[in-house]
Amino acid sequence: MRLKKNGGSDALRQRQLLTQLIQQGKQEEAWKKIRARLLFAPNDVWFIHEAARLARRNGQLEDAVRYYQRGLRLMPQDAGMLNGLGLTHYDAGRFDDAEKYYRAALKAHPGYDACHNNYAILLEKMRRYDESLVQYQQALQARPDYIEARYGMSAVLAYIGRLDDAEREMRQVLKIQPADERCNTSLGMVLLQKGQYAEGWRRYQSRYAAKNPKRFFALPELKQPYWQGESLAGKTILVKTEQGMGDEIQFCRYLTRLKVEKQAARVIMLGRTALRPLISQLPNLDEYLVVADGQPLPAFDCWSMLLDLPQHFIASSQPFAPEGRYLNCDKARDACWTIAGNKLKVGLVWKGAVGHANDRNRSLPHLSVLAQLLELPGIEWVSLQKGTGENEVAEWPQLRPFGALLKDYLDTASVIEQLDLVIGVDTSVIHLAGAMGKPCWVMLAATARDWRWQAHREETSWYSIFTGIQ
Repeated sequence: MRLKKNGGSDALRQRQLLTQLIQQGKQEEAWKKIRARLLFAPNDVWFIHEAARLARRNGQLEDAVRYYQRGLRLMPQDAGMLNGLGLTHYDAGRFDDAEKYYRAALKAHPGYDACHNNYAILLEKMRRYDESLVQYQQALQARPDYIEARYGMSAVLAYIGRLDDAEREMRQVLKIQPADERCNTSLGMVLLQKGQYAEGWRRYQSRYAAKNPKRFFALPELKQPYWQGESLAGKTILVKTEQGMGDEIQFCRYLTRLKVEKQAARVIMLGRTALRPLISQLPNLDEYLVVADGQPLPAFDCWSMLLDLPQHFIASSQPFAPEGRYLNCDKARDACWTIAGNKLKVGLVWKGAVGHANDRNRSLPHLSVLAQLLELPGIEWVSLQKGTGENEVAEWPQLRPFGALLKDYLDTASVIEQLDLVIGVDTSVIHLAGAMGKPCWVMLAATARDWRWQAHREETSWYSIFTGIQ
């Protein structure tokens, strides 16, 4: 009995020491401890499990698989290791294998809340949204205060357009955890899509909160105060662009309003090289700058991120103004892009930037999806697709391949100027067409729709000539 007791005490000390090393980030020492222990006690399941977990956290996925399988040979029904093996396969992109082990873990341990949550995340990734919601609900039945599961469920509800349900769950998360900036951002986007703009814009500011683990970007460190909507009489305001090209095109309309409605003495836009020729033409915009990190900025009194501007105009009679055209093409370039003939001239764009977080939902897999559309008679089809997907035009001789020839957004604007209609997915080209007052049909995904396309509407408040196609 004495030997058994001493052996148990030694094993406990070994576990405590390893846990301490891992918590302190001393991974090299932790691995030495693991290897030494398993050399003398090769069937120590606890150490095998910790080795698997440490390997997975370090991205050593195949090592993790081997450790988990080693542990499962000793304890085939260990739900923790089955769940860990599922996580490892998920990290490796082997979703079918991940699902198999999650199901095995839940069979071994019904009501395993963390595994239900992990399985829900996997099902969401596989676009099996209804099944994902069931797993989140089961996780919450097992642990009602499980914040990650409730937030995950709210995100899926928003994804599939159940906005009221998503709002309810997000508010429940924030009731328990008011400082959850990630949830504040998500709720802001849900509210904006529902047309609840005042609260929506306020919460949407959490997109750059320092404590938001999923923040979109970090705010620059500037000594001047951040603009809060007060009068700008006699002051210079600097506005910094953010997110995608389409965001800048859509929201640059507010730059003009800073001078007209907020009496700014001077408005400076800090933007991108690609958009400078296009947006610098805005009336009442004094300067459009492209400044590399670390370069000095001109003098200014206050500043704002571009997408924070709309909240200061919500109470006005035209919160989304201007309704008509606010960007123009370069007339000198128009002759380079002449589209002759009397046919209806229609531009097409079917893919967005590959790096966009929601690209798998917004972009079409291939131009061939629009095959029936391209067969319609009496239409002069023009490709506005630039970059990814532009080579697909070669299969469709009835589609003029302008996209590959476009050098910048002013070129694109010159082509759009001559069109009767633009049809496309949610990209910067669509926003450019809207900013030019061109009739436009935008193809929107049934799930994961961006917040700016309001729910239950075929048009949008942002552009008067838009129609949504679901």
